[in-house]
Amino acid sequence: MKTRLLVALLLAVPFFAHAEFTGPRASSSSASSRAVVTTVAAANKAADDTPVLLEGKITRQLASERYEFKDATGSIQLEIDDDYLPAEKFDQTTPLRIKGKVDRRWNQRQRYIDVKSVQIIR
Repeated sequence: MKTRLLVALLLAVPFFAHAEFTGPRASSSSASSRAVVTTVAAANKAADDTPVLLEGKITRQLASERYEFKDATGSIQLEIDDDYLPAEKFDQTTPLRIKGKVDRRWNQRQRYIDVKSVQIIR
């Protein structure tokens, strides 16, 4: 009985191993395999779902959960769920660190950042 169980486990091991092709023309199916974008200018040119880590300032609120963000290279819209806003109050002069991903609405070319974290830089 123990021998059969051991044989079954040893035969199952290869099925649990995960590997990924990384050679030429390999698809980067996960956002984690993409380089992190650190400027607004690069985010405005990045592919959908590219991770971003931006530092700059929110200059104004455009609508509920929509904001304009600027850094030294340009501006981009942010979509921030209220749950991700910092507990402290901040204004247009407060430096922030934004983590999220590049997104685009299906009927628009303009990109925006789907924000998952907002930190005040001290």
